[in-house]
Amino acid sequence: APAGAAGMAAGDKRQQRSERIRASPAGELKLQALKLWEDLRRGDIAADDRRAKMEQMMGLIRGRIKEITFKHDMSRVIQTCVKLGTDAQRSEIGSELRGAYVDLARSTYGKHIVMALLKYSNACRGDVVRAFHGQVRGTLRHREASAVLEECYAVYANSAQRWQLASELYGAELAVFKTDAAHNIDDVLAAAPQKRDAVVAGLLASLAPLLQKGTVQHSLVHRALADYLRLAPPEARQKMIEQMRELCVEVLHTRDGAHAAQLCIAYGTAKDRKAIAKSLRPYVQRVAREEHGHAVLVSLLDCMDDTVYAGKTLLAELAGSVAELAGDQHGRRVLLYVLAGRHPQYVGSDALRIMQATDEARSVTSKKDAATRHRELTAHVAPALMRWVADTAPTSVFLPLPSQTVAEALVRCPPGADKQLAWDALLALVARPIGDDVHDGDKHVLLSPIASRVLSACIRSEYSTPSSPDAALPPLPADNPAFGSDVLRVLAEDDDGLLLQAACAGAFPVRALLESPVTGTRTRELLRPQAKQIAAALAAKPQRPRALPQIVELLA
Repeated sequence: APAGAAGMAAGDKRQQRSERIRASPAGELKLQALKLWEDLRRGDIAADDRRAKMEQMMGLIRGRIKEITFKHDMSRVIQTCVKLGTDAQRSEIGSELRGAYVDLARSTYGKHIVMALLKYSNACRGDVVRAFHGQVRGTLRHREASAVLEECYAVYANSAQRWQLASELYGAELAVFKTDAAHNIDDVLAAAPQKRDAVVAGLLASLAPLLQKGTVQHSLVHRALADYLRLAPPEARQKMIEQMRELCVEVLHTRDGAHAAQLCIAYGTAKDRKAIAKSLRPYVQRVAREEHGHAVLVSLLDCMDDTVYAGKTLLAELAGSVAELAGDQHGRRVLLYVLAGRHPQYVGSDALRIMQATDEARSVTSKKDAATRHRELTAHVAPALMRWVADTAPTSVFLPLPSQTVAEALVRCPPGADKQLAWDALLALVARPIGDDVHDGDKHVLLSPIASRVLSACIRSEYSTPSSPDAALPPLPADNPAFGSDVLRVLAEDDDGLLLQAACAGAFPVRALLESPVTGTRTRELLRPQAKQIAAALAAKPQRPRALPQIVELLA
């Protein structure tokens, strides 16, 4: 009886809901559309049946789409039609909604229809973007509509369309008199430099209310912030930085937002940088792994004079997750910057461009010698890096991304017991028998293209500093381990002829030993008696000689 009563109660509720819908405007149409929709959205419906039901649905709602689309249940019906319909049907829906896109975007339910048209209808995207012309500033302050505008700008608009939307934040003149000739504010100012003051004033008028409310999460705002910080006079820029320093953590997830944060760091005072570092501290590990956010951390480390504070707030957090960062596409760049400075192979070109463009400002706002800064920063992370190398050398040295950090850490970290342990872990891999690796090649540290690069870099560092475009890097530690001499000792002491096997396999570290003024003479003494055997090995493997041709030449 209770189950039957519950079934009757549920049936009564469905009946009451149907009656409410029937009593509303276009109620009969809504009931029919909802019934069709239940069939249309099923995953197991045949393609032909779906096409037939879509035609039936379009026949039902044609001419009345705008009338019914703002309600919750009907919004889902129209979304399904956009998703499952043909291009012609999507265009028909779009044409009926033309002129109502902004109103739909401001609706809790209607905004999803605009999102669906952006995603599924190429023909409607231009109309949706144009619908926001003249509405950008107000839309950014609207909770629902701002999400649609962000989708338009960040995902679907092309360069010209993005500027058409963004230009409304740069002052009344640019908002009204749009042109296809310009794609950014630099194009505008190149043609009319006298407009700079008006543009700066327009940007401030647009940004001030957004900053007061903390509404800075959108890409459009990030672009305007970055341009304002570039173009504003020093006093106005400093006022903006003081407003922004607590908000940098909220904008650095986009390219323009990261640029804005980098400019705040470069032009800001020591107090501003400390405030930015403090705001980043709870999120520093996540930020370090972000595509754009990691560049903000690099800029902060590049500018902060108080390396003790940087060590406590930023590097202490990073040191706790060295393994994750070293293997991450973006996180490794932060560690590698600390070790190797502004090396273009490690620091992204976009971040490097901003840092170089603000060097003049940094020379005024940051007083510490760059080499001293790098030495002090490296000292903060060195113990954690060395422990990581010692613990993970058998795996990390063979992986493309972590191996970069292994090489730079061994060469550049200050010496100590931890560094010797790390280097001994790598030497233990060198001492392993090569075995079948002579033939199939990449499992031994001497033969792996990745691991052998680490060994070769260490060997070369015994007699020369690795080349780097960053002249501010400090010299290598004078009491580094004798990398090349240690490798040669391990190879020479092996009773199974490990040095000869490595030479016959064309190992790049053997070539590095021969080229080194420290180990070259001794290596030649050991290998010259077997020069004919090494030359025969070259003749036997023309397909994959590795460094064999150079080894044979150096022994001649």
